[in-house]
Amino acid sequence: MLDLHDAIILACANQGGALASLATEQTGLSRVAVSRRLKKLADAGYLQRHGTGTRQTYSQGNSRFWLGVLQRIDILNQGGEMAVWERHVAPLISDQKTNVKSLANTAFTEMLNNALDHSQAQQVAMGVHVHDGHLQMVVADDGVGIFGKITESAHLFDPRLAILELAKGKFTTAPEGHSGMGIFVSSRMMDGFAIESCGLHFDPHETHQPLPAFDWMDAAACLKPLEARTVLRMDIGLNSTRTPNDVYLKYFEPNEVGSEAFHTTEIPVRLAQLSSELVSRSQAKWVMERATQFKTVILDFEGVVHVGQAFVDEVFRVFAVAHPHIQLKTTGMTPEVSQLVSLFGKR
Repeated sequence: MLDLHDAIILACANQGGALASLATEQTGLSRVAVSRRLKKLADAGYLQRHGTGTRQTYSQGNSRFWLGVLQRIDILNQGGEMAVWERHVAPLISDQKTNVKSLANTAFTEMLNNALDHSQAQQVAMGVHVHDGHLQMVVADDGVGIFGKITESAHLFDPRLAILELAKGKFTTAPEGHSGMGIFVSSRMMDGFAIESCGLHFDPHETHQPLPAFDWMDAAACLKPLEARTVLRMDIGLNSTRTPNDVYLKYFEPNEVGSEAFHTTEIPVRLAQLSSELVSRSQAKWVMERATQFKTVILDFEGVVHVGQAFVDEVFRVFAVAHPHIQLKTTGMTPEVSQLVSLFGKR
């Protein structure tokens, strides 16, 4: 686990001069403690040693790390999310592939902007880690909690349904300034994406490739004594060939503008199960809520082992007949679920 002292030492390494002396001054640690950390960071590849004995010098290694804990108001007053990117993140990944930098730029700044605009937080903790072929990023805050805020804004009876609404896209608690595209788009630009907030967890890839816990940053510890209410983690392989346009052109219509261009959504149907199977019309209505905002709706049945007649009828007959202009597609069905949908639904 790396910490703020490690981040300060690594930042000192980029300033030139006598690293041990500079790091001792800026961290407030003893010279012995700094020396131990220098060895640890060099052994792990975050620093490169040059020379031997007392004449050793250090430079940036192949592994990279940055950690910052800042007051939300200070970030807003000092250039916002792009200032954080330019000062701290962009220099760390300047030697990575252009498409990876572009994807990371979009996702990191979108998620930090969400924390700045929506969280009502006092502090925001941010981390970036380049190691073992992956770029990982964290944005955490001590604010109101993303799922709780959506629950209140959408008047939901259960905060677990906030995850379902968030997954669809086009949902925002501040429509005057946001489109509701950020999380939807960012989650598809990354190989791994997860949000933890107040005991709830959202990972759009959890049924086939869940994002493991990060062992390099403890977001909760960073924000103490205040509580980390929302922790957002992202991961992308440094060898990724994906580009932002690959994502945009899959879900957006080039001939439209703004939210109207966002024409296709993917809805993880399993999120409507809560504590039961998908058997009721209520659950079907939860799934199809706001589906009329899209031209194409892809219903993802990964993780669903059973559907009932009422659920299927409500989605594939009642909704489909009422909205013939909306194209319904399905993916991830087991043979058993596919058979039940064919039996009960008009497709």
